[in-house]
Amino acid sequence: MPPIPRDRVEEAYRLLQRVQRRDLVAPELSDTFTDLYTVCLDALDAYDRVALTSRIAGKQYFAFQDPATGTISRAVSTDLYAPEVDSWREFVDALRGNDYAAAGLDPDSVTRTLYSLAISFCAVIDLTRTRDQKTPGTFFEYFIGHLFASRLGASPTTRLPVLNLDMDTTLPTDYVFDLGAGRPKFHLPIKTSTRERVIQVWAHQRVLDGVYGTGRFLGTPVILAETKTDRRRLEVVEICLPDQWRIYQMHIAQLTRIYYLDVPSTYERLNDVFPPLHVRPFGEFFFEVDELTA
Repeated sequence: MPPIPRDRVEEAYRLLQRVQRRDLVAPELSDTFTDLYTVCLDALDAYDRVALTSRIAGKQYFAFQDPATGTISRAVSTDLYAPEVDSWREFVDALRGNDYAAAGLDPDSVTRTLYSLAISFCAVIDLTRTRDQKTPGTFFEYFIGHLFASRLGASPTTRLPVLNLDMDTTLPTDYVFDLGAGRPKFHLPIKTSTRERVIQVWAHQRVLDGVYGTGRFLGTPVILAETKTDRRRLEVVEICLPDQWRIYQMHIAQLTRIYYLDVPSTYERLNDVFPPLHVRPFGEFFFEVDELTA
């Protein structure tokens, strides 16, 4: 087994867990992500890269591979992966000052930076833990939750009060960001991938619309990717359900945006059909959020 700083990754992740419990909007949480990103890149330096046969038109991928065991990570986008801690630090500075132009940032560069950090941690977990899907998913919730909280200047809740005729109770939800009276609220489901579970996102939005009124909550799920890797054949495909998505958008609820760090081409085409689903690279959120909440 290559001599990787696995203990440092575990220690940095445990620190992240402790800090995020205190406050997702805390500036020091960005610094904690910086430390975790740094040790993840150190860890990945010990692994080989193996090219994957892409069955996705116009996209190329590779995976990290353990030379001792042959174990490989999930697919990593060749176009999106730009592992530079300094780029993350520049983004954090821009995020804190809400000034991206001064740093020369645009939606595409922001998406690459955020994708690179997220996929680096996920790849390390793929290589160091057996069949652990929970840890990458939990990490991704912390990561996206912190970015939303920092941009909106608000901490989320995961339960909302519901008044009915018989009792006062609360409704468990995904992250919800309340920006104050007279302003819309964000409903933020976060997933590393969707597959058949995606109907839950529309169902939760329907419940919020039914309880509080249509238009009060902006449904803006954030998803990492829809890639699936055949580790024996070293092939990568995207699993997408565009027809089901159109049905959900027409008949269950309306999502305002669907953000991806690695946007599937199949879903990107849904921007141009009826009903329109606005599927965007996640970097665009930071540049359009003021328009969404106006």
